[in-house]
Amino acid sequence: MNKEMVLLTGASSGIGKEVASQLVKEKRYFPLLVARNIDKLQELKNEIKDCDIYSCDVTNPEQVKNLVDQVVSKYGGIDVLINNAGYGRFGGALDIPISDYIGMMETNYLGAVRLTHAFLPYMLKAGSGKIINIASVAGLSGSPNLAAYCASKFALVGFSEALRLEYAPRIQVGVLCPGPVQTPFFRGDDPSDLFPTPIARQILDVQTVAHHAVQLINRPRVKVIPRGLRWSMQFRKLVPGFYLQITKKLYDSLKIRTKARRIDV
Repeated sequence: MNKEMVLLTGASSGIGKEVASQLVKEKRYFPLLVARNIDKLQELKNEIKDCDIYSCDVTNPEQVKNLVDQVVSKYGGIDVLINNAGYGRFGGALDIPISDYIGMMETNYLGAVRLTHAFLPYMLKAGSGKIINIASVAGLSGSPNLAAYCASKFALVGFSEALRLEYAPRIQVGVLCPGPVQTPFFRGDDPSDLFPTPIARQILDVQTVAHHAVQLINRPRVKVIPRGLRWSMQFRKLVPGFYLQITKKLYDSLKIRTKARRIDV
């Protein structure tokens, strides 16, 4: 097979499902789609055709090992790893149970670490490889009512940067940091009820996020979208104290009152 082998986690819904579709449309890629729900994966395979599917819970080391054994046995390895599996909960720092702090770390951060540990040796043996981690602007700047989610994404961004420094140029590492995305995160709620207006007006659709994720394969790097939030993150680097003061005032004026909820991203 002349196509690049791309293993994508969290492929059964949201951003992952759209990334899978766009990978197939690119023609040059052959996606290996990974998620816990094999029925949803089978539905997606029936829809996009040119792919392979695997059931795996990225928080389960034994399942990850079985996944690697199957993929390496069938394809010899992969060219690109996209760590997209993740979930979050929206709610105050004390409203989110410790079990979800642990769960988000296990999925959003350690899930990516497990897959990277599993496939990186094969990439190094092949002499090249690309790792694309789907993080979030919440991994670059703290946000009220997203403390646990922010912590897991901060960890993923730091891990990605360390990987890049350690293994470049053989292994190229990219990180996509989108702002809020119109996925099941909102559960039908109006984003303006959850975020200050300057952020709410920049809500992204999954098609846009997936497009940037696929394009990041060509030039792996840290990329923040949309452009408005990219400039905000640059401003944060220059004057972090002032930036946090402004952010707090925006959220204080919003007076968010919402119960914690689980979301799959």
